[in-house]
Amino acid sequence: MSAVPVVVVITDGESNLAHYMDLLRERGFRVLATSRSYEAVLFVARNKVTNVVIRSALLPDPADDFLRQLREFSPSPFIVVTAPAPEVPTESSPLVDLYLAEPYRYSGLLEALEYGTERCRDRGMHVAAVSSSAPGPAPALSPARFTAAAPRLLACGRRLSELERDRDKLLSSGLEMFLEIADAERGSIMLKSPDGDALVITRRSGFPDEAGTPAPVTLGESFAGEVALTGRPLLVEDADPPSREGYTGRSFVIVPLTDHRRVVGVVNLTDRRGGEPFSQDDLELVSLLAGQFAVNLVNANQWEDLQRMAVVDPLTGLFNRRFFDRQIAVELERARRYDRQVTLALMDIDNFKVINDLNGYATGDAVIRLVADMIRKNFREVDVVTRWGGDEFAILLPETGKPQMPGPGDAPSLNYVERVRASVDEMDFRDHIEGLTGRITVSAGVATFPGDAAERDLLFKVANQALTRAKRAGNNRVCMAGDEPNTNGPLTTSAQVSS
Repeated sequence: MSAVPVVVVITDGESNLAHYMDLLRERGFRVLATSRSYEAVLFVARNKVTNVVIRSALLPDPADDFLRQLREFSPSPFIVVTAPAPEVPTESSPLVDLYLAEPYRYSGLLEALEYGTERCRDRGMHVAAVSSSAPGPAPALSPARFTAAAPRLLACGRRLSELERDRDKLLSSGLEMFLEIADAERGSIMLKSPDGDALVITRRSGFPDEAGTPAPVTLGESFAGEVALTGRPLLVEDADPPSREGYTGRSFVIVPLTDHRRVVGVVNLTDRRGGEPFSQDDLELVSLLAGQFAVNLVNANQWEDLQRMAVVDPLTGLFNRRFFDRQIAVELERARRYDRQVTLALMDIDNFKVINDLNGYATGDAVIRLVADMIRKNFREVDVVTRWGGDEFAILLPETGKPQMPGPGDAPSLNYVERVRASVDEMDFRDHIEGLTGRITVSAGVATFPGDAAERDLLFKVANQALTRAKRAGNNRVCMAGDEPNTNGPLTTSAQVSS
């Protein structure tokens, strides 16, 4: 046993404990800190830890499973639990060696750890110090198998944490890690659908391409749906294939992905290499990795949400003005360098104030959403379709010249901007918005770099002037910078809006 006492600390960053950890290091303790309970168990498995303080309010549920996991390593830890004085149990527990009343001073913690160290020397016990807010207990894995797998689990945990800002790579790498750690040939990751009622396959490996994508699984139905509903892992060592819902192997493992006691999906593994059935150790190794993976996945989802919120308008799902401002600078610079054209279209809903006054703001928002969806569908993926503000939209079309508008007597043009105007004009919005009063149309002004303007502000100015001409000509039309209004478009006046 090492002469240096080793303390494992699971912490949520609480300032007093962080200060105490520094003092313990100065005192000669080796302090191993982590925010994850599974990693704490790895530390205990790989090091001769000498002292455990677990705050009762933050014990993972069920607490006994976590405590027993720590006890299974040899030598077994000396465990200290801290709790508010009124909550300190009057009866002793076989899983807890010492209770420490909160709030406690550093001197009280030091005395407990030194006492535990002496007990460790006297009877060959470990003492682990843990103040934990980390979710979920580590499963009871055989110490020999756990110790052998510990380096892989730690490496997987570090790699998964590095991939939190790339959700696609996180999912793909995560599935590879699950297959490797369980020595499985086939597997999949299923995540809950947006409504939370079904599981949808997000990643899979080892299945033939012609198998196709399975339909979503309703929670509570099939093995995977039952695991997602109950949150309990499933191990089948020797199943009857005909009853196995499409599995070909006789043994399989399904483990829930749970973060803060909320199931976000499941991992399915089958066909163990060599034909051997999966064991309880396999189930528990996969469960350990699943606990870490679920945390990383939730973090990745939150990162994507933040990124989306930074560039996307929440009402319409179109890009927002911040993103547009960034992209127009990039596109204009590229056009200058390579002698290309960039077209800007400004569009808004005709007489929108009247629509709002007649129907209310909630209906007005519904109109904006429908028009935004029609605009999105009529432009290319490379075009930057933006809600500029209110009922106004700005569309940036890279490497695109000014569309040709029809002259007097010509058939209406079906260029990219005219398509939107015509689609809105032809749509009966009352089929989609109950109780809507008024007719919905749009007008647009279009300008092209560098022919109409050689810099950003002037490009906006001439496009807006074209939009103003379209409005003055009676709405429901498209005007080009420097051209006369399109007289082929139908006229819409304020009086017609309320008809």
